[in-house]
Amino acid sequence: MPPFIPPLADPSKTVSALTSERALVSFPVESLTQFLHGEYLEPQRRIRAQLEQDPVFSNADKPFLSREKMYVRSLEKAAKLVEMKKRNQWSEEDMMLAMRMLGDSTPQFLHEALFIPTLKTQLSDEQQKIWLPKAENYEIFGCYAQTELAHGSNLRKLETTATFIPETDEFEINTPTINSMKWWPGALAQSSTHCAIYARLILHGKDYGVHPFLLQIRAPGTHAPMAGIELGNLGNKIGFNTIDNGFLRVHNVRIPRSQMMMRNSKVTREGKYEPAKNAKMNYSTMVAIRANIVRNAGFALGQALTIAIRYSMVRLQGGDRIPSQKGEEVKIIDHGMQRFRLTTSLALSYAMLMTGRVMNEMHRRNLKNVIQGEVGLMAEVHATSSGLKALTSDLATAHMEDARRACGGHGYSWCGGIVDILTTTLQDVTVEGENTILHLQTSRWLLKTILAALKTKDLTAVPAGLRSALQGNNVLDQERATIVPGQPISGETLIAAFWHREARVLQEVVTRILKDGAGEEAMAKSQVRMVELSRTHGEGMLVRNFYEAIAKEEQTIVSKGQDSSKGYLPVLKMLAELHSIHRLLEQAGDFTEDGYVSRRQIVWCRERRDELIDGLRYEIIGLVDAYDLSDNQLNSAIGRYDGRVYESLYEWAKYGMSIMEKGSQGGVLGFDEVLKDVFAEGRRINGVAAPKL
Repeated sequence: MPPFIPPLADPSKTVSALTSERALVSFPVESLTQFLHGEYLEPQRRIRAQLEQDPVFSNADKPFLSREKMYVRSLEKAAKLVEMKKRNQWSEEDMMLAMRMLGDSTPQFLHEALFIPTLKTQLSDEQQKIWLPKAENYEIFGCYAQTELAHGSNLRKLETTATFIPETDEFEINTPTINSMKWWPGALAQSSTHCAIYARLILHGKDYGVHPFLLQIRAPGTHAPMAGIELGNLGNKIGFNTIDNGFLRVHNVRIPRSQMMMRNSKVTREGKYEPAKNAKMNYSTMVAIRANIVRNAGFALGQALTIAIRYSMVRLQGGDRIPSQKGEEVKIIDHGMQRFRLTTSLALSYAMLMTGRVMNEMHRRNLKNVIQGEVGLMAEVHATSSGLKALTSDLATAHMEDARRACGGHGYSWCGGIVDILTTTLQDVTVEGENTILHLQTSRWLLKTILAALKTKDLTAVPAGLRSALQGNNVLDQERATIVPGQPISGETLIAAFWHREARVLQEVVTRILKDGAGEEAMAKSQVRMVELSRTHGEGMLVRNFYEAIAKEEQTIVSKGQDSSKGYLPVLKMLAELHSIHRLLEQAGDFTEDGYVSRRQIVWCRERRDELIDGLRYEIIGLVDAYDLSDNQLNSAIGRYDGRVYESLYEWAKYGMSIMEKGSQGGVLGFDEVLKDVFAEGRRINGVAAPKL
């Protein structure tokens, strides 16, 4: 097995640049780490320590492996996790934490995060008694088969069928056309024995829409495809290549009626259909994944920024022509543009983490309700998770790519670490719903809520910050931002600005839709502005949730008799102000077109942003260290905690050469296979004798 991060001589050594940077941080980093991770910090560290005692969990070899070898290595890690789960009696939550601590992805994630939760939310209590122990003890391995070759986000148009056969009390599963084959499910191609397959329920010739079923796809013992099952691997992707995404065709495969998942909808022995209270209950797993993506976007961006910021404090470049530098190069973090890029991205990462907390709490409450048959929160959770998933995955990946570019040539290398983090996270832009479609789902929910309120004259269901948009045409025109040039901009002022922006966009969209008849065609005509509405809604949530998290933490600190003006809280307040101002400036036109923010106020916002970035200069190393990421999780030569960038790049390259595949004669790969003949032909043409061996 490979070593953890190719080892360097004198492992206790840290470069002086990072030591001096950490000495300038104004707050105890450990206290901020505890705030970020809360109750999960202790189990995360305990589990990570257990993992990093076993070399099977090293990620050092990953930059040099083929896709096939990466897949096998990921299975080795998965198998060891199963062994450790049983030996250490890990809970379900412990297992999820362990997978997050790996710094790598395994097919097991699809089993633990999608398949098992689907069994828990979709199987009846009686069905769970049969199937949950099999899944939890790895007698079976499952995936989530919903997306088809020709349909992804539009679930209503899925074509896979499950036809009830009353004579035998079975369902017959079919993917009747090439368009209907399941396409993209992770862990489907090679790993899984079973899948939760979503298919159209056909009873007595009538189509009752899409429902979940449990389908066995591989035989025990041999792992060969079952009769009527065709499976395949989709090959290389941009990233996430440790996961075997695949396709599935099903031809006349019979399953017992008891393998329809019947917690919500049911089919009796007589073929009678009993519908769910809410059809969206069948998609609770998908909603859960969207909710997790919001939080994960913040941490994935945090990983990339940890690498980029540490590297920027070690790398020296330019500045030697500035007289005050006396011919010495400067740290690239001290170049204004580098600091601007990384600090504004860092503020975004923290904002997403705070909103991820809110989203996960909403999901937990909703999941508890769904299991008990209550669906009151479902529409709001579905809509909120959709828009936030779209917004945060777009923003996170864009800022991760910018962080990669900020690292220059070493950022382009897989050993730099950001490439793997970015290409793995890029899937979040597409999985569980294409982002434009998700934005439209969020705005449709908002508009339906608003249109219903207009009809009934009851605004209680409308978010408080949006009610002004419905109270007369002149209300928004009379509002003005309370930004005072020369003074810090308060959270209340910035929150109000984002509410105003959202209300303005909402008012425009509602006016146009009502003008066009308020139906589906009217909404179709307004799609561009509807996407903007969802984005403004999500960005407002990022701002509000950041400030609300700080206010809540301040109350906690004060309640303990501690001084909230010291420690990490003042730094978080600066970060929240920076995030909000930067987002405002990024879409300044939305705030100035109706005169809400003046040109003079915009000028001050730019100046204040620069002040905050400068004020955070010696805090940012502490802010990234607080993410509490191990070197194995980052898997980066340039983002190491000790800052030994150049030694690590050299040792990692040598390690890679040591495990590379050799040529057919034991020499350099490619020479005996190809280059030998090319060079020989060149010598022949030039009349040069062959070299003596």
